Amino acid sequence: MRRILVLDTTLRDGDQAAGFAFDRNTKPALAVALAEAGVDIVEAGFPLSSQDDFNACRDVVSALKDFSTRVAVICRGNVSDIRKTAAVLDNTGILHITLPVSDAHLTAFLNISRTKLIETAVKTVSFATGLVPSVEIGAEDATRADPNFLCEYCCAVIEAGASVVNIADTIGLFTPPQMASLVMLLRNRVAGFSFGNGGSGDTGAGLSIHCHNDAGLAVANTLAAIEAGCDQIEVTVCGIGERSGNAALEEVAANLFAHPEIYGVSTGLRAKHLGGLAARFCSAAGISFGPMKPLTGWNAQTHASGIHQKGVVHSSDNYSPETVRICNAVPDRIVLSRHSGKSGIRFIAKQLGLRQFSNTVAEQLLEQIKQSGLRTFGVTEFLKLASEYDLLPVNVPPPVFCTEFSEYRTETCCVVTATLSTGQTVTAEGLSLELAVLDAVKQFSGFPIEFIKTELTGIDGRCRWYVEMRIPDETLVAVERFGTDSGRSLFECCLDAVGICELRLRSCGL
Repeated sequence: MRRILVLDTTLRDGDQAAGFAFDRNTKPALAVALAEAGVDIVEAGFPLSSQDDFNACRDVVSALKDFSTRVAVICRGNVSDIRKTAAVLDNTGILHITLPVSDAHLTAFLNISRTKLIETAVKTVSFATGLVPSVEIGAEDATRADPNFLCEYCCAVIEAGASVVNIADTIGLFTPPQMASLVMLLRNRVAGFSFGNGGSGDTGAGLSIHCHNDAGLAVANTLAAIEAGCDQIEVTVCGIGERSGNAALEEVAANLFAHPEIYGVSTGLRAKHLGGLAARFCSAAGISFGPMKPLTGWNAQTHASGIHQKGVVHSSDNYSPETVRICNAVPDRIVLSRHSGKSGIRFIAKQLGLRQFSNTVAEQLLEQIKQSGLRTFGVTEFLKLASEYDLLPVNVPPPVFCTEFSEYRTETCCVVTATLSTGQTVTAEGLSLELAVLDAVKQFSGFPIEFIKTELTGIDGRCRWYVEMRIPDETLVAVERFGTDSGRSLFECCLDAVGICELRLRSCGL
């Protein structure tokens, strides 16, 4: 099986995206997480863009000194920048020089001819090879370049000593058939490219592919390039990158793992790390996965319709894709809605440990759920309904629900007040809404619930919380709530977790 290299450029291309810059203290830890996930090369940044980035790149080199993962840094194509940037790298480092190759970019950026560009590229690559172990040279906007000129450019820079040539679909222009054709053209026309060794041997340079996602095809184009014979792919975690981003590492990896018969390649990536890696980077970037993001979105393994619920109850293979299970980024969930069926109700009831009930009762429960008008019938609502039908285990009290909720913020904290169905009122405060809500929950329930992930989305005064929590018996609970009051909706997510705690702990006599 052919081995390809994986270069992750989240810390460079992702870092360059508007509003995504990682601070100096964060970059080394994220680089280690990438190395532990099996990435071959971590592109640490653009050292000369600022002093902070220069220092952060040096920190990444130091952080990865005991890993086999190599570090790359990028610079502009001039001798002065190359000399300064090379000082960041160690004896395994890769210097990535970037130069445009399309006529549009040559005119707009450099105002030089094709001939002059090749002279510049050869000069800079030749100079860099005397300073660093490996040189990767980019062909920016390659998918808009004259294919004949692109071949000429590749031949020239490889002869000058480039270890890797990076073909960039800079504006996300290509489709998979076009990308495959371009890779095969370069393979056939440029004798200096290696043959299936990722540029790691002495037989030639590596052909690398760097795809942007402006039209939503970055992953598809990257996979097409792999199938056509490229040696290296350049990806980012969750597709973080300029404008609409890049090819998502976890999505490319999951497809390679799921379809070895199609792509016929191996990587050093470790599947079990992909979900945690995605969560870590999104947390560092301060962004949400969103509900519909492939593999990592919180709806990726959620089933609300009766047909799907029945299928998943019988076998996860029916509606839980292998690619999603490989990534393992989000928990599998069945939620109750007006689209649900009796299989979903019985599954949730069994998960919660409720008493068994007849088919007639199942139909009555289902009818009440359908008439509720709720987008999602929450755990608390279901337990309240179960209590009315005497389905709760002995010694488990009816669920607590919220009747009133308010919050206000001071300069230093958030204060929340909640009135419960038991008549109790609790007031709590914290540095954030999340901490204040957790304190309120602990006050009235005694349960030390921990937030693992909280994601808030909304528009036009409506909000949607997705929350993953760990309850005292170490169970991971994932719930979501809709509403017009974000604080109350978050509190109600916690009430769902409290209801599950009551069932799990009190029914066991704890």
